[in-house]
Amino acid sequence: MKTFRELYCERHGIAPEKFERVLVWRALYWQARPFFWLCRLYPKYCSLDFEFVRGVGELRSRRGFRNEAAEFAYHPKNRGLWRSTLRFRVSSRRLQSIFEQEIEHSVTNPPFSSGPPVEN
Repeated sequence: MKTFRELYCERHGIAPEKFERVLVWRALYWQARPFFWLCRLYPKYCSLDFEFVRGVGELRSRRGFRNEAAEFAYHPKNRGLWRSTLRFRVSSRRLQSIFEQEIEHSVTNPPFSSGPPVEN
């Protein structure tokens, strides 16, 4: 099975090296989006968001998402006025929604059969 990163990049036609930047942008809280350009000036501030997206990108099933989200939520760098109160960070719920959509879209079910094969 392919990783979430591979599925997302194939479906949306983006280069794998752009995956994290695109996903961080899509998963940011709305109020953080106008300030995303600051990540280039202060990459250390956004490093936790990129680590979270990178970890989720390596998942191959739904099982590991909760662990990644819990690590992100309880990380010491996620405390403080800017990240917790004002929410200038990635939304784990928004990222989970994107993740779920891609996983569901990639799952293919075999066609239904009308019964057992008929022998001649």
